[in-house]
Amino acid sequence: MNKNINIQSINLKEKGELMVAKHQTALTAYDKQPTQNKLVYLTNTGFVGDTVVNTKYHGGNDKAICCYNADKFAYWKNTLNINMQPGAFGENLTLIGNAALEENVFIGDRYQLGESIVEVSEPRGPCYMIGIRYNYKKFPQLCQQTGFTGFYLRTIKEGNVSVNDRLIHLSAHPQKISVMSVNYTRYHDNKNRERLEILVNLTQLTLEWRQKFETLLNKL
Repeated sequence: MNKNINIQSINLKEKGELMVAKHQTALTAYDKQPTQNKLVYLTNTGFVGDTVVNTKYHGGNDKAICCYNADKFAYWKNTLNINMQPGAFGENLTLIGNAALEENVFIGDRYQLGESIVEVSEPRGPCYMIGIRYNYKKFPQLCQQTGFTGFYLRTIKEGNVSVNDRLIHLSAHPQKISVMSVNYTRYHDNKNRERLEILVNLTQLTLEWRQKFETLLNKL
């Protein structure tokens, strides 16, 4: 399978705003919109012109770019009757195609993105913000159950990115551990000692996730 990934849009939000649901409110830059700029500069911690409000859990090099596959919008439409557009999951890159599915994206794989180089760092950990955005508190749990979470990229090399660029696959991590398989271990198979040991030692996986798996391993 061709590992290059097509990009539908680059989505940014310059300032945070108050997002309100029946069950909760939060100040967030979740509602990102496709940029009209032809070039966007990717720094070590994200795109220029984008912002992260909750820096305790979001942002930084390991979470420089949030990605989600627009092919899954139809699933959520059928499941929850929600119409989704690019940026629906607060993602910086709305992707399209089979190469962008969680089962086909592997931790530690590297891609050329315009002038920059990026690396798959972790699954996106769906949080309460998704529930606020769609006024449905259980939405994060549905993302976890399905594994349709999206994923994060860390910046390896900074550079300009064009709205017409693709993620060009440069190298594959030898262990070929997919985003979906990491999700499965965390949310459905978290007492599997062999899998937990593998993920604890997968150095390309973020420290945050490795520590979560180490905690689970120590409970066995």
